[in-house]
Amino acid sequence: MILPILLYGDPMLETVSAPVDENAKEDINRLISDMFETMHKANGVGLAAVQVGVPLRLFVIEAHLERENFHLRGAFINPVIKESGDLVKYPEGCLSVPGLAGNVERPSVIEIEYLDENWVLQKKKLDGYSARIIQHEYDHLEGKVYVEKLDTIWKKAMEKPIQQIKNREIKPDYLWK
Repeated sequence: MILPILLYGDPMLETVSAPVDENAKEDINRLISDMFETMHKANGVGLAAVQVGVPLRLFVIEAHLERENFHLRGAFINPVIKESGDLVKYPEGCLSVPGLAGNVERPSVIEIEYLDENWVLQKKKLDGYSARIIQHEYDHLEGKVYVEKLDTIWKKAMEKPIQQIKNREIKPDYLWK
């Protein structure tokens, strides 16, 4: 089922998400399926549960870069990350801030521990694009959106369109709420 995606400015996106309860596996598995379907329909590479109005510590990712032979797919339940490495700036976009992108500085390496969609504990060390996507989605679980991490020049350049999104003057299509 396609779920509506909340737009930047919705107070739900400022919510720190609660841990997922393992006793709700059936409901969570359905939510994961719906989130993947929604993310694909919106042409995204990641989607946090809070972006569809469910403030739980859960996100899904599916990203492919053929030229770099890069593939990352999965559900991340109750993730915990530790950042390290050099800070690197790279453009990011977000399904909750449609049509915009800006350079965000993030650590280049992370270590992540999470439950996957089969409820199996995973531990990984990631870098590059995968580390960036995970940090972006993890920020949503902490009630943060990437535009809050933009430097002053990017914030100024994106000020008007961001305000239009917050005021709902820009509403992409039926997927966005």
